[in-house]
Amino acid sequence: MFVNRTPFPALDVPTIDPTGRDVVVAILKVTGEVVDGQVRFADEPSPIRASDVTWDDEPAASIKFPSDVCVQKRGTDVIVVGHAQAPAPTEAIDVAIKVGERTVCLCVHGPRVFMRGLAGVVVGPAVPFVRAPLRYELAYGGSADEGQVVEARNPVGCGIAVRAADLLDRPAPRIDDPEAPYTRASAHPTPAGCGAIAAHWSPRREHAGTLDEHWQKTRLPIMPLDFDARFNNVAHRSLLFDEPLAPRERIAILGVREDGGVFTFELPELPVFRFLGRYSSGAAREERPSIDTVLVDTDTARVELTMRAAFPLGRKREVLRELLVGAHAG
Repeated sequence: MFVNRTPFPALDVPTIDPTGRDVVVAILKVTGEVVDGQVRFADEPSPIRASDVTWDDEPAASIKFPSDVCVQKRGTDVIVVGHAQAPAPTEAIDVAIKVGERTVCLCVHGPRVFMRGLAGVVVGPAVPFVRAPLRYELAYGGSADEGQVVEARNPVGCGIAVRAADLLDRPAPRIDDPEAPYTRASAHPTPAGCGAIAAHWSPRREHAGTLDEHWQKTRLPIMPLDFDARFNNVAHRSLLFDEPLAPRERIAILGVREDGGVFTFELPELPVFRFLGRYSSGAAREERPSIDTVLVDTDTARVELTMRAAFPLGRKREVLRELLVGAHAG
């Protein structure tokens, strides 16, 4: 039996952990609305998502809202969803995301194409713009030659080709690292972004472990022996934090408001959440979950905080009978 005694959405998910144990994962999500720099709990919270939601609902598009379902994560993912915005037409906007002492910077350009230049095939000038989505389709990446050549870190981007000349007059990446601007087709930078990355993209897929024939014969559907929990972390590696973020951590984002101001807030103070599993033997197991996912939607001024804990289902005399999600004041 699953009991949620909090006012926030919670879900119990039966699954198998990386060692092959049957477990039940309790997932809790708190949704806040940012108003004048303060976070208040939303009257209509965001759902706990069982699967990824892509931009434009296109199956091959990049992820807009990632699935909330997994057994565990390392540290905290920070994901920023929304648009770069400027008060007036401009050729480029700087987007800066500051979480605590860490700052991640992106440069978002207006539409631009590849052209011939003195240095070969180069990126042409940008057309002034005021708004652009922060999605990986606008960053370096993509595929060519009917998928024979793929940028594994961002298969949906642009800039990949068998020959540089193939890129002439085609869209060039619009999101790059201001410390290493993308200016020519011969460059192969790390794709820039702040959204969630898919499970089959690098570096997530490498953390899945060795999915070879031996694994298929000896362990499937259990994960490989060299599975790494970082596979479940969906944030761009620049926005993955080794230690879980805590309430009162300040987040500030520049370049996402129409007025040119800074979108800023502190993670809200939360009740002390208590996940309790009761077993048929009379034993009990308690977990105090930490925030493992922070999703900031700058378009709607909402922030989602997700927490989880896994409980062994057990067997014979030690079977999980009740899973309770509760909270009390800190």
